[in-house]
Amino acid sequence: MFGDVELSNLIDMAGVYRMANGWQVVIRAEWVDPTPQQPHGIDYALILQDGSGDRLFGYDNSHAFDGANEDDCWDHEHRAGRTGQRFRYGFVSASKLINDFFDKLGTHCAAHGVSSEFIVDDDHA
Repeated sequence: MFGDVELSNLIDMAGVYRMANGWQVVIRAEWVDPTPQQPHGIDYALILQDGSGDRLFGYDNSHAFDGANEDDCWDHEHRAGRTGQRFRYGFVSASKLINDFFDKLGTHCAAHGVSSEFIVDDDHA
């Protein structure tokens, strides 16, 4: 797993990306030892937050941050307007995860009439 270029690219993307509309994208990703719950060998979260830092939606495979039970699905989605609920996500690859997230971000921004543009800064040129 540690040689997987797609997973390495996701880890390289980790950071906070500010958006022109005042929202931000938070990407957390780090290598972990593969387990039955995290067989890909990566712990990840891709989160869209509003201007107050509240999650609008996201994808992750971590239970440390969202209070899930050990037997809940690990690869899951947090959907907009469904606070506290987790929906199974069929992880196929890191590139599909990234595409799914940014496709949903574009749709969500369009539905709310806000820009989906990112602010370019020294950390994210």
